[in-house]
Amino acid sequence: MSSDWDVDRRTFLKLGAAGTALAAMNPTTLAEPAPAKRTLRCPPALADMASDRLTYRLRDPFNCPVAMNEFGYAQVGKSVSAITAISFPPYACCGMPETAWSPGYLLTCEMFLNGRFLAIAAPPDGNIEYQWFPHCVERKQTADRLQFTTRMFLPSKRRAVVQSIAIKNLSASQRHFTLGFDMRGAVAKRTKAWFANSSGEADNKIHWDAGRGCLLFESQHSEIVAAQGFHPAPNRVEHQRMLVFDLELGPGEQKQLNFVVAIAENGHAALDLYDRLQSDFESLEKENEADCTSLVRSAFTPGNSEFSGNLPKLVTNDESLWKLYHNGFANLLFARRVSPDSIYGPTYLTLSGHVLPTLSFPWDTSISSLALALLDPAPLRNLVEVWAKAGMHDHLATDYVTGEAVGPWYAVNDTAIVRCAWRYVCVTGDFSWLDKRIAGRTILEHLEDRALYWKKLDHFGRGLGDYGTIENLLEVVSTYLHEVAGMNANNVRAMRVVADLHERRGNTARARELRTEAKTLADRINRLLYAEGKGYWRCGQPDGSFNEVRHCYDFLAVLDNMAEDLSPAQKKEMSEFFWRELHSEKWMRALSQSDVDSTWNIRPDHSCLGAYAAWPPMTAKGLYKIDSPARIAPWLREVAKAGNQGPIGQGHFVEDVFPPVNGGAFKSSEDAPFIEDWCCIAGGAFTELVIDSIFGAELTLSEGIKVNSHLSEFDSNAGLEGVRYQGGLYTITKDGAQKQKA
Repeated sequence: MSSDWDVDRRTFLKLGAAGTALAAMNPTTLAEPAPAKRTLRCPPALADMASDRLTYRLRDPFNCPVAMNEFGYAQVGKSVSAITAISFPPYACCGMPETAWSPGYLLTCEMFLNGRFLAIAAPPDGNIEYQWFPHCVERKQTADRLQFTTRMFLPSKRRAVVQSIAIKNLSASQRHFTLGFDMRGAVAKRTKAWFANSSGEADNKIHWDAGRGCLLFESQHSEIVAAQGFHPAPNRVEHQRMLVFDLELGPGEQKQLNFVVAIAENGHAALDLYDRLQSDFESLEKENEADCTSLVRSAFTPGNSEFSGNLPKLVTNDESLWKLYHNGFANLLFARRVSPDSIYGPTYLTLSGHVLPTLSFPWDTSISSLALALLDPAPLRNLVEVWAKAGMHDHLATDYVTGEAVGPWYAVNDTAIVRCAWRYVCVTGDFSWLDKRIAGRTILEHLEDRALYWKKLDHFGRGLGDYGTIENLLEVVSTYLHEVAGMNANNVRAMRVVADLHERRGNTARARELRTEAKTLADRINRLLYAEGKGYWRCGQPDGSFNEVRHCYDFLAVLDNMAEDLSPAQKKEMSEFFWRELHSEKWMRALSQSDVDSTWNIRPDHSCLGAYAAWPPMTAKGLYKIDSPARIAPWLREVAKAGNQGPIGQGHFVEDVFPPVNGGAFKSSEDAPFIEDWCCIAGGAFTELVIDSIFGAELTLSEGIKVNSHLSEFDSNAGLEGVRYQGGLYTITKDGAQKQKA
């Protein structure tokens, strides 16, 4: 399936909107022939994936966009030029200085106009426009009849941040003014496990290099130097770190300043990188755009050189379907790291903003594991092996700088690792990998141990795993403790997965035993943990009592893992519960606002204020098993609009808490008390939703690709081209899966 011609997606949407408005004003146009539909592009262009242009002020609690490359990322500040959280682990710049009363992440390149802090100007001068692209972040501000336009990006495979700053005189007269840029460093090199946030050293040595127009920030405690400066060079330096320009612009005249942060292990290397980047700035911008365009194209191209697999191309005329699919892709792309400092090679991070710069969690990775198994199966397989060696019964994630496991235990780890391995094997057909020995056991033995680990957690003899307390589970809900339905339901699926692996090996007796145990556990979950007649679940407590908790995780995990074990009455009640208490027009609530614990914590990823990146797509997957597609699709069309702010954030708010942004659920900020990151790998669940629920494509272990399409509510003629499955490429439509000719 292919189209004869493509069109820019945003142009298409504008034309469509204009036509609708015209028809409303002049009803006679309704009789005219409708324009031919045009296929939305896949692979998408960088402009197709861009966020909307969004305007905020310093005081607004919005999530500042982030730019990344293979080695790390940097975040823009709440201003037209500031940059923060520059992380190329183990190197960090503008992190949190380790000093008394630390202000948190530092900002560099913050602008002063005629000696005044520009970001806090009164409106409209203080209004700043932001737009995220996969390859850069653009910002614009107009103040005192001067227009400032910046573009920040990270050149491919370099520890550097680059920004162009254009200043235009909008007045009809000659302008004389000064621009000052406050430069900060706090550079640090951390070779121990990073865990949360980027380190910073408060006592960097600072050296002014007048010839180059840059400052050198040098660590006194580790091997790292950052060169920060401009071309053309500033007129002077004030207060040791304020770089000042005396500028004159005629009417309508524009001038560009090129800013570079170059990071290396010593001053000579940092200056060498700085010189190379400043020497041909215009070519650097073009190279950056070309590199990112090539990377995006590679992601949808079988046999490419960037990824160990590929995502299928989506062919559709439906904007919402297109958006759902590529929302997930943007999150996966942003999570990718191919750093020379990764002890276990190319990998995918869980959060990609500034909170956890090096960590990969089994939980979040597993939620996007089908998409990862298609796009880049080698790093997914490697993470399973890393987790097999690490202490994942004691910790929540692994750090790629050291390979160590860090943080407290997450209850989902065992079943999340099984899910990742299962997706990898189903997609690739790499059955021999199950015999690979890690830490003295085969992969299959590891998977069986993890599928049965819940038995060691049956602390009260009730035949259910006790999954601990708040730090092991949702962190936000104080009543979601111990014998929870969602985590125990994951065990049902994990045992069935391992049973299927044994079955394929011919070990039917062991497969039968595991399936019997899985069915017994599912029945026990239903009997002990379902809140009869209510559609939600309860948690068994050590004293034999139960906490009823109206959280979406039990809803989506039970439907994902043991829907076949539910009665018709349960399915009906669960559907009613979702639409009554969790659903919102633009997003959903993780926790019902009727829940007794809704006042405990308002972090929106798991509270009644909003929901985590993956909860809407995972919930929709569950709904497709128990509800009408005609009811689900209109909701998903609204949910898709959350992607108009760039990659799906760690959490988004429901619309009655924060107003929607251009029709999409507002992405939660990192500001306290919300503390949500810019992007999360679990947003890849949107791509999975399109593949396995809307297209209804089940990539089975041994029975080929089964298709149960739900496309009719979106685009009955849509197709997925280049679906990699066990050595072949397939096209999937509503009619099934067809193997492509070699």
